Amino acid sequence: MYTESAPPLEPAFTTQPDRSTWQRAYRLMHTAAEMARLFEENKAVTAKYVHATARGHEAVQLAAAFHLRPVDYAAPYYRDDAFLIGLGLQPYELILQLMAKRDDPFSGGRTYYSHPSLRRAGFPTIPHQSSATGMQAIPATGMAHGIKYLESNSEARNQSSSVVLCSIGDGAMTEGEVSEALQMAVLHQLPIIYLVQDNDWGISATGREMRTMDAYEFAAGFKGLHRLQVDGADFQASYTVLADAFEYVRARRGPVLVHAKCPLLGHHTSGVRREWYRGDNLAEHNLLDPLPRLHQHLQTLGFTETALAQLAAEARTTVEADYQRTLAAPAPDPATFADHEFAPPP
Repeated sequence: MYTESAPPLEPAFTTQPDRSTWQRAYRLMHTAAEMARLFEENKAVTAKYVHATARGHEAVQLAAAFHLRPVDYAAPYYRDDAFLIGLGLQPYELILQLMAKRDDPFSGGRTYYSHPSLRRAGFPTIPHQSSATGMQAIPATGMAHGIKYLESNSEARNQSSSVVLCSIGDGAMTEGEVSEALQMAVLHQLPIIYLVQDNDWGISATGREMRTMDAYEFAAGFKGLHRLQVDGADFQASYTVLADAFEYVRARRGPVLVHAKCPLLGHHTSGVRREWYRGDNLAEHNLLDPLPRLHQHLQTLGFTETALAQLAAEARTTVEADYQRTLAAPAPDPATFADHEFAPPP
């Protein structure tokens, strides 16, 4: 279920996943969960490089990824590995970045995990961004401003309507640059979706310790910002609400904020571990795990246990093979950037 702050499109856009989308969502949700499991089991290797995973956030991340088109732009945040595999990136590519390997397609082993920069045919464009939390809000809004400027040219007006997706956590929503971004988005009515993934935790602090309101309540102060809320651990609800958000922006060319409540099932990062601060709260969040919820829903749709087990097995086999392949991959040459076609700084 969701609520909204502006009249819906007429008629309301309520596309439901088809059978192949359900299968893809289930396989990729297992893929993301297997990656988180494998990173934890091999933390002596993987924890050398700080990282976070999507565990608990997979449903809304996959839903968002499935609605993006090659004409679009995206600014992911550090927990968005499920989002990236939803776009079509392979676990091998993400693990190359995690382990700082030479063939990492985003930076040649020189940026943090789940910090991509991508310009590849068939994918939305993902410009490079800072690893600091919240810093994606202003550049993403600037991309939307650029799209609006280009669309003011009569020759570009009839082309496919590009959308920017800015993914962000609830803690970063309290930062000043986010307010700047939202002001510009509503002032100029820019084609951007702010996807706020709210797991009610910052770095070892709960939402009530960091803010007086959630992102949905906060966004009410920005006149002209269309607001939606969704259970971010429910794939069907997330898919439907994100469909509405994308249709709204493509048709009306104005900003939307989607507030998605998600459980935090993994560590805040590999360096801020859940056992240090979560206590009983982790058990509460485990009850909201999107993976068993999706499994149960697919059973009601007629998927057999055999079919679902096969999809889960495919995910595990792929992740484990890609991890082993990454272990053997070469490291970058510390003396040159030439191995990844980057020029050294002046």
